[in-house]
Amino acid sequence: MSRARLALTAGVLLLVASCVLPCLPFLDLSGISMPYQDPTAEMLEKQAADIAAAERRLAVYAAIAGALAVIGLAAVVYAFTHRRSRKGGQGI
Repeated sequence: MSRARLALTAGVLLLVASCVLPCLPFLDLSGISMPYQDPTAEMLEKQAADIAAAERRLAVYAAIAGALAVIGLAAVVYAFTHRRSRKGGQGI
């Protein structure tokens, strides 16, 4: 497997991972933020703390996903430029 093909595969996998990664804490956040019917003050405090923790987790996952997307995009660009720079289709 050539470097260009490996970079393309890794780049695509990183881009897919960067799209899927924020979905996990977002689903958790949507479940936690459902309102209670007749909540007590303690339930509201616990829910507010859980929502704040889930929002922080979502922000961290989004930052990680952004970094993965940048790395994946760089790998894809490297793969295409490296593939084009080869002479006459050698190694494709």
